[in-house]
Amino acid sequence: MSVNIRKPLTLLTTLAAVGATLLTAAPASAAVGERGRLATECGLYRDGDAAMYKNCTGAGENIFVTYLLGGNTYFCVTPGEAKYVGRWSNVFRAYNRGGC
Repeated sequence: MSVNIRKPLTLLTTLAAVGATLLTAAPASAAVGERGRLATECGLYRDGDAAMYKNCTGAGENIFVTYLLGGNTYFCVTPGEAKYVGRWSNVFRAYNRGGC
């Protein structure tokens, strides 16, 4: 009876190659993730403990911000502007209510 040892070695070699590919691809995917994060900073986003709203459109946006504690409020955000709307830990959501 002969035992074929080649298949387990081939499997290990394949797994090692896949692992090496994943390790070398990690920095590239991290850079893509960073670019994707920066590209999505339109609308409500976090900057440290600050909740910011960025208007990436060509018109003013009237936004309604709801808070976990305290009252809710409206802001007019001009085109290209990033506006501070409160502490990140207190802001629940921001809704676009049209132009201003």
